[in-house]
Amino acid sequence: MLAGNKVMRWVYLLVLASMWGSSFILMKRGLNSFSANQVAAIRMFISCMVMLPFIAPYIKDIPKKLWLFVMATGLLGNGIPAYLFTHAETGISGSMAGMLNSLTSMFTLVVGSLFFATQFSKRHLLGVIIGFAGAASLIWLNAEDAQSAEPWKGVYVLIATVCYAFSVNILRNKLASINAVTLTGAALLFAGIPSGIYLFSTDFISRFQTEPLAWNSFFYIALLAIMSTVISTVLFNHLIRISSALYASSVTYLIPFVAVLWGLYDNETFNMLYLLALFVILTGIYLTNYQKKV
Repeated sequence: MLAGNKVMRWVYLLVLASMWGSSFILMKRGLNSFSANQVAAIRMFISCMVMLPFIAPYIKDIPKKLWLFVMATGLLGNGIPAYLFTHAETGISGSMAGMLNSLTSMFTLVVGSLFFATQFSKRHLLGVIIGFAGAASLIWLNAEDAQSAEPWKGVYVLIATVCYAFSVNILRNKLASINAVTLTGAALLFAGIPSGIYLFSTDFISRFQTEPLAWNSFFYIALLAIMSTVISTVLFNHLIRISSALYASSVTYLIPFVAVLWGLYDNETFNMLYLLALFVILTGIYLTNYQKKV
């Protein structure tokens, strides 16, 4: 049973890495016809509407005292990062966003240590310093290569990873008792409903008449919503329940490589020094995830 559990953890990690690693190219395709805010809003609204029929009968089962935490995970784990990432990709490549996203695991420990009593050692501190150095190098290298882009928008990704880190710790420490599907749908209500209200206040509908690739872009965003938000969030919430916050967040080891492969496929500019900076980041992540065996 224990061996089977370990196998399932790996299956979840690989599936999640594939889905989330592909999300950056899907956002990029969505931006061909819609604004950054619209892409994020469409993603959140579709995700919410897809989940609503599945969770409507079970929402009442969530204890009232936990709803504040559910709202926090909806905003920090889905809503806010969705907008940050689309704005980031107006200035940096999808592969760059994917590489910077790997810092989620490192921030998970930092947030856990500061707010959730997770143990923090000198080795972990060294890992954080190394991880930050790698991220700074990556943004700097991108700034050197970029001509018309805005490499400073990589900071949006860093903010998003901090949001993810809070969400992961809240899920593990406060919401582990709630069914993964119910939790995902309930959390998405707080991101999806406001996003829907915003979306239909924009020129979203008229863009289908004015933008020749609008339906194409909409398809990619819908795919992003269903795969990279709905299905992946359910899997991720379940993975946290059967493992730990740190183990679950280690999916970020794999996401950047999937994102880089999509970037190469899409002819994005790629400097081999990026891999060196990514290696520095992953070294920092390894040190922050290191657990001494007893």
